[in-house]
Amino acid sequence: MKMSLDFPIARRLYTYSASIISAIILSAAVTPAHAADSVQLVVGGQPVAFVVQPYQENDGTVFAPVDFVRRMGANYAPSQDGKSVDVMGANGAKLTVPFNMVHERYCVPVKQVATALGASVGWNDRAHTMTLRAKIEVVKQDKDGLSIFTSYPIYYSVKRLEKPQRIYVDLLGADLASSPATVPASNPGVSYIRSGSISYNTVRIVVDLKKNIGFKVASTPLTSHVQVAMSGDGEPPRVASRPQPSPIVPIPVTPRPLPVTPLPVAPPDTPQTVPGLQITDVACNVVSDTLTQIVIKTTGQGDFKTETLSSPSRLAFDLAGASLSDNLKRLVSTDHAIIKSIRSGIMKAGGKQFGRVVLDMTKLVAFDVTTQPSDEGVDYVINVKTPGGPPVGPATVSPVPDSTLLAGKIIMVDPGHGGGDSGAVGIGGAREKDLTLSIGKKLRNLLASNGATVYMTREDDTKPSVAARPQMAIAAHADYFISIHCDDSGSRNSHSGSTVYFHAQNPLCRRFAVNVINRVAAVSGIPPNGVKSDTIRFQTGFGVLRGSPMPAILVECGYMNSESDLSKLRTPAVQQHVAEGIVAGLLDFIADAGNR
Repeated sequence: MKMSLDFPIARRLYTYSASIISAIILSAAVTPAHAADSVQLVVGGQPVAFVVQPYQENDGTVFAPVDFVRRMGANYAPSQDGKSVDVMGANGAKLTVPFNMVHERYCVPVKQVATALGASVGWNDRAHTMTLRAKIEVVKQDKDGLSIFTSYPIYYSVKRLEKPQRIYVDLLGADLASSPATVPASNPGVSYIRSGSISYNTVRIVVDLKKNIGFKVASTPLTSHVQVAMSGDGEPPRVASRPQPSPIVPIPVTPRPLPVTPLPVAPPDTPQTVPGLQITDVACNVVSDTLTQIVIKTTGQGDFKTETLSSPSRLAFDLAGASLSDNLKRLVSTDHAIIKSIRSGIMKAGGKQFGRVVLDMTKLVAFDVTTQPSDEGVDYVINVKTPGGPPVGPATVSPVPDSTLLAGKIIMVDPGHGGGDSGAVGIGGAREKDLTLSIGKKLRNLLASNGATVYMTREDDTKPSVAARPQMAIAAHADYFISIHCDDSGSRNSHSGSTVYFHAQNPLCRRFAVNVINRVAAVSGIPPNGVKSDTIRFQTGFGVLRGSPMPAILVECGYMNSESDLSKLRTPAVQQHVAEGIVAGLLDFIADAGNR
């Protein structure tokens, strides 16, 4: 995937300025007062991190970037008139709403849209928080077990309690108000079924058992129809057969660019900052004997890079366009075995300003950087692998879970690029599209040989659109989506390593990504760069991940501009090892009963 993390700050200022002009042209300008009336939006039990913060109008209407509908299994597209957005819900609902344009984001009235998509909407005036919860429409028991229908897809977990004997389902981001208190039980092994709320955002459905009966989760991790198959007489539970995949037809998407009038850009010798982006706090947290996390709190999201120096040993984290809060402690001393101190400051280079955090270390060790939303913005977390932790290079592989876990699973494999899009062109003219297709086919064969039903977005030199690829997975009723890419950034040999991306801050997909990167790094010989949210590279994330409601990851197998990585990626044996690592990581993920 050819792109760089070091986006020019001038371009960002140009984008911000241009978006203001666009908003005026579209008669949807936003007043500065909105910044003081910012709102936290909670969907699926988790705060949603936005590039543009949700805000409240003077009349009390809350607006947010329309991206939030994807958390509800919905999709959207600009209307033909250029003044509104069409929203299509998983429940079949369709509505057209006007928008305010804020920094090139379509901001829509949250309550109006969420209600149409089947959400109950709660407002906490003191915390300035709006919470969306799915309505529980039906809870019933039939011959196939327990079925729970919600108004839009949500995440859930199913667990067993031995004393007393119970099976319980926790529905994340659900509303208890519409749930029946008890449900008639027809299974001879079930006493009764009841519901309750264990938190404002979580509803628990409890199945009290007369005896220890078998059960099996028969639905995907993100769904509006939770199915738990239960036996009544010691026999294995029956699982309703899945619907056969419908024909896969790519959906053409025609971009509709907004009119933009360029504004003058500041001279290159003027250090440029991102308005409002600040580093507010830095903390050192020892998580375990093998992991220490440096948490860098900021007011928003920006482009970042890391650099290391071996003599003396230092690790620098630079956040483009950021300033430092007046309350930030500029020097933090530690008694850590490896991290001696943490310093914060401002670096200016090439007409750009960076907020810099420097770790003074006794020696350099493996690390990666992840992001997570916070109450005030975004936390950047430097995960420092302390002695005894995972090695930088290939490691000993722990036993792979039983491969029969793949039986009955439907998996969409997406070899990146194709057709007229070669992707990154590496040393010696190697093309990313050829490597991704070769690795994708090996992955397909491995998955199929272990009982999975496997589809590919392309099996030859064709190019499905970015929007069509996740639509293929949806049409095939896929359980998992795996996109294969190879990276490219900077000059020759400037970067190396494999990375696995997950969308936004989805915790389930992040666990999927961690499982896969650990396995790929252990067998490929290509060093790991860890897992990252795709919003680090694009404000809205990668289109193939953003459009995939099932657990989805994007694997950057290595760098095309690295002689070491590319020599391995062009070798069939290493391609096979990469495929084996992805399969092993997927099995690790499925082996956790909560992810089945």
